[in-house]
Amino acid sequence: MPNDWMRTAAEAVEVSQANLKAALHQERAQRLDAGTTLTLSFGSVPVRGRAFDQTIMLAVLQRGAAITATSSSETVTFRDDANTIHELTGAQAVELASTGMEWVEQVMAASWAMVDSGAIPEDFADDSRWPS
Repeated sequence: MPNDWMRTAAEAVEVSQANLKAALHQERAQRLDAGTTLTLSFGSVPVRGRAFDQTIMLAVLQRGAAITATSSSETVTFRDDANTIHELTGAQAVELASTGMEWVEQVMAASWAMVDSGAIPEDFADDSRWPS
């Protein structure tokens, strides 16, 4: 009888953690979708972290790196999440994209740390657990 009770309790914990994990992943997706405002050497730029936005960031990074490597005076045009257009030098484009991708990585790492802790906390959505 105690083994049945223990197995049921263990199963309940497993189901609870699976539900928390799904909710945690949803929270992570919402935070990436909501975005953040990056503080850069040339000002503040609001960005989002959805998959599409990450692809754009990688393109901005590549273009900025190419411009920087060739010492070109070309610029990279970037429209931020507030619909403001920025004409960026190569170095600014690299800074923007690198900082944006670092933020995405920090959001991902925060969620992974909670999952890997062995017991996802009930207050996983608390802002103190996530990068700003």
